[in-house]
Amino acid sequence: MAAWLGADELAFAETQRSFQVSATVSEGCLVSETGETSGNVGEFGTLDFGTASSLSSDVLTSAVVQAGAVSLECTPGIELTMRIDGGLNAASGSRQVSRVDGDQALAYALYADAGLQQSIGIDEAVAFQLDPSSSSISLPVYGRLALPGNAYAGTYTDRLTVTLAW
Repeated sequence: MAAWLGADELAFAETQRSFQVSATVSEGCLVSETGETSGNVGEFGTLDFGTASSLSSDVLTSAVVQAGAVSLECTPGIELTMRIDGGLNAASGSRQVSRVDGDQALAYALYADAGLQQSIGIDEAVAFQLDPSSSSISLPVYGRLALPGNAYAGTYTDRLTVTLAW
């Protein structure tokens, strides 16, 4: 025998179902620039070996000096790496500064530490940590240039591209 429910009985019927709630937080970083970097937006800084005599055989060292206020905000605990290309004048697997008024070049090397022990090869991934108390980037990049003792006089330059990955 079938039983039919009346309208009053339907109003009091209950059913329960559940649904899933979730969220995924992806790791990542936000890079931003504040201020102007001497008209060169996107330029991180300079590595300046200074001035020396064309007859010098000195070994010159320098650290990258940041040109603008670049900040990097990242997910806590994220692993960061940087790669630095060979620049505009790379030859035979080494970076070179090239004389502006000629075809002479001088090889130089990059390092990830002030003691010049951890070499940064061309496009080699180098892990680094952000200072957790600051969002400002301070890339660990140092340079070494050994002068040959008979370099042509002039200004030598190169331009490198840094790629940050996470």
